[in-house]
Amino acid sequence: MMIRLGLFLLRLSRRLFGLREEVVELDGARIVYSDGGRGEPLVLLHGLGASRSTFDMVAAQLVRRYRVLIPDLPGFGESGPAPDGDYGIDAQVEWVERFVEHHGLKTFHLGGNSMGGWIAAAYAAKHPERVQSLWLLAAAGTGEMLETEAVKVRQEEGRYLLLARTIAEFDAVMERIFYRAPPLPLALRWAGSRLSASKFDLHSRIFDQLLERGEDYRLEPHLPQITAPTLLVWGDHDTVVPLSVMDRFAALVPKAEPVVMKEVGHVPQMEAPKQVAADYLRFRASLVG
Repeated sequence: MMIRLGLFLLRLSRRLFGLREEVVELDGARIVYSDGGRGEPLVLLHGLGASRSTFDMVAAQLVRRYRVLIPDLPGFGESGPAPDGDYGIDAQVEWVERFVEHHGLKTFHLGGNSMGGWIAAAYAAKHPERVQSLWLLAAAGTGEMLETEAVKVRQEEGRYLLLARTIAEFDAVMERIFYRAPPLPLALRWAGSRLSASKFDLHSRIFDQLLERGEDYRLEPHLPQITAPTLLVWGDHDTVVPLSVMDRFAALVPKAEPVVMKEVGHVPQMEAPKQVAADYLRFRASLVG
């Protein structure tokens, strides 16, 4: 009951933000996505254990200028699982390709947070002719990730610090990803933990798949192939994807502009949506002319 109420409230808020919910069947997978605004298309990709809702607040400000498309990736949010069980970066890049092809997008702007940034960077490297600009918020995907606490704890203790099955674990995840975790009523914390618990087994398998096949998906050899102007956004208190990863992106992506946000954690678009949107609008304006 509480999960249904939580989803209802999310849908209501999205409508107020100018986003409508759409559903498409792509090669056997049911993909749910948000679509709003007009103008040049911007596709946004969420992170591991998350959903399209992480971009709701910033999208509310961007739909005034652009058409914003935010899918729940296969296996996340309200989308169905990948039929073949493959959630590797190459497979996720192919899902993005199917999604944009469905919408007839020959060229578009692309962004992503954490795992979504990893996918977005890999897509931009593989299809440089299609990506007009790239927006990476605390993007994963480089060798430094092997030294992070979440990876080490999984390897050494078998625990998943970024996934939750209980309210206590949910609260711990919130504390880990935010510099200042927003206060939430017990009902919403309970609903969030129940939703996370319902996806825990699948998301833990996805985490393991990315970890076990990490060498195949490391971005360093591919980043120089990105031709799109790229905005890198990191919080200075990100303990999930450290600033050293941003430095690696900045060194290897030819047209990269780094922005470090003060007193912000791993999900800048949720913790400081107005500033994130303002920085992005400034970045996009700088590309004109």
